[in-house]
Amino acid sequence: MNGEQEYKSRAAKIRQAMREQGIDTLLVFDAGRHNFLRMNYVAYLTDFIGVGPEAMLVFPLEGDAVLFVTPAWDIPRAKDESWVQDVKPFKEFWNVLPKLSGQVGVVGREWMHAALNDDIVKALPQKPVNAKDIVENMARRKTEFELERLRKAAAIADAGVQSLHEEARPGLKEYELAAIVEYRMRALGAEDNFGMVVAHHHNNALHPPTDRIVQKGDIIIGEITPCVGGLFVQICRTVVLGQPQPVVQEKYALLKNAMQLGMNAANTGAPASGVAAAINAVLTDAGYEKYCRPPFMRVRGHGLGCGSSAPGNLEDGNDTRLEEGMTFIVHPNQYLPETGYMTLGDTVVMTASKAEPMTRSSWDLYIKE
Repeated sequence: MNGEQEYKSRAAKIRQAMREQGIDTLLVFDAGRHNFLRMNYVAYLTDFIGVGPEAMLVFPLEGDAVLFVTPAWDIPRAKDESWVQDVKPFKEFWNVLPKLSGQVGVVGREWMHAALNDDIVKALPQKPVNAKDIVENMARRKTEFELERLRKAAAIADAGVQSLHEEARPGLKEYELAAIVEYRMRALGAEDNFGMVVAHHHNNALHPPTDRIVQKGDIIIGEITPCVGGLFVQICRTVVLGQPQPVVQEKYALLKNAMQLGMNAANTGAPASGVAAAINAVLTDAGYEKYCRPPFMRVRGHGLGCGSSAPGNLEDGNDTRLEEGMTFIVHPNQYLPETGYMTLGDTVVMTASKAEPMTRSSWDLYIKE
């Protein structure tokens, strides 16, 4: 399926949901902050990732959609990249609102500043309704079009890990390690990357790379997240420079076991919380129960958002059922007092029965002599 076909398919599904909910027009907003932990509804419906603080897609039940963007000088790029060809400066959006009739639904209200929301409400003939579920419910299952992009991003993520295996060495600074990974992935087509690569003999946590000089015996931990076509894939791996202490290998084996049991629990129809429970059980049984919560770890995985970040965080209490076509990361990243923080995780896609990894790098602790 090409981009035009994908857009037509999404548009048809959106309009069907609008009819069912009695909505005549959708106002779809984004504030120019595209990252893997939040939804970008405009990007999902247009294939355009804005850089300005305001982008609004006016999507009618009948007729063509119109995209309003800031800054105005970005309009040529929007026309080139967007599935929506009618692109105008955001300031012209205000001329449209008084002309809208019938029920209006708003998507992305949570990303608006309060004054913008108030001005929209005042300009409309009647109070709009929150309609973000229309997009999120449709976007929670990835299409073959999206999976093709995700598979490319997964291959790029694996290449980023490989570059770390090949190039990491004592004497580099942390930010140079991160730059090595970034360069390899950008060269292969990554549009963006959320990456944290740090090194220490005892890492307290993942954090942005610093100018610390890498030393022999350091444990290098990485969370690498390339983006292709607005979709993110994340991979987490651990590298040791030089032969590690036996305790490092022993404790890393806990992460591998937790990863496997977490994957075993990621069955279609099962709750997202079940993955977290399986991972936490491994650490709890090993005597690390108090380390299975903040500040020693955050969550055991999470959705990777564009139109939807389903199933959300893999944590206790998340009863969201895993559905075929969902993509998310499973990562038993963990701080342990004997070794510090270590990382392991794969982006997975739910099949008809279970989760399958999209990233292919070995789960083994990589030892670079």
